[in-house]
Amino acid sequence: MFKFVIIAVAIVAAGFSAFYAFRRSPVCAGDGKYMASQSDCEAWGFTPETCKQAIEKARAVIARAAPKSETMFQCELRFSDCFQDPEGGFSPRPSFCLRQDKGAEPLEVRYLEYESDRMNRKKTKEVRIN
Repeated sequence: MFKFVIIAVAIVAAGFSAFYAFRRSPVCAGDGKYMASQSDCEAWGFTPETCKQAIEKARAVIARAAPKSETMFQCELRFSDCFQDPEGGFSPRPSFCLRQDKGAEPLEVRYLEYESDRMNRKKTKEVRIN
């Protein structure tokens, strides 16, 4: 009986660990690749022009949907990384998903925002924009 309990606990622990690991990893639609910068994009095999267009489109989505800050300092207190919006203010830097067959059209756009837990420790929370 004791062996059965030990095996059951090990299986439950392994299942929880696998669920937690996969839940936390960013997933792209289909066989897309998740990226946040020009170098990430080019490393996945996209052309520099495609990467530049995708970054501009992702930034345009973020500029419309995400909250803006007046200064870079205010933005970086709330978000993990920021960029200056051409229309004014500062917005969080986007991460996005691209697929080879979709060209420079980002499939998913996300940004990281800081939040505090009960002990007032900063943790990042991924915010997805649909």
